[in-house]
This record gives sequence, structure tokens and C-alpha cells, in this order.
Amino acid sequence: MKKTILFFLFFLFGLLVLPFLFFAANDFVFGKYGGEGFIGFYSEHFTMMKSGHLASWFITLSPYFCYLCIKITIRACSKFKS
Repeated sequence: MKKTILFFLFFLFGLLVLPFLFFAANDFVFGKYGGEGFIGFYSEHFTMMKSGHLASWFITLSPYFCYLCIKITIRACSKFKS
């Protein structure tokens, strides 16, 4: 049950917060988004997810992937330590 809750929380973070951070970083570094603004950016991201675009799914699942990489690294380091 704990793993399911963690996955769900990381998925929601990747679905709702990460695209916002990408949008904000894009505005700061490259200037205004040429589309329909913030809502258009989200709409395009969700449309790409529906069509199965791998980059959109990677963005959404990347917080969970990072969590798994950190967990695996900690376990591997603890085995080499002893």
C-alpha cells in the first residue's frame, strides 16, 4: 500500500507541478511561451500524453524514476559499505 501511495504522489507531482516548473523556467530563460499561455502549455502536455508521446510520459513519471534511482543507489552503497 505504501508503494502505491508513493507512486500516486510522485505521479501527481509529475503531472501537475513539473509542467508548471518547466513553463516557468522556459519563461525565465527563453522568454514568453508562444502558445496560449499557461493553460495552453498544460493542454498541449496532456494532449501529447493521450497520444502516447514518450517525452510527455517521461516528464510525468520522472519524479518516481528519480525516487527509484536514489533508493537503488542507497541500497547499493549500503551493501558495499559492509
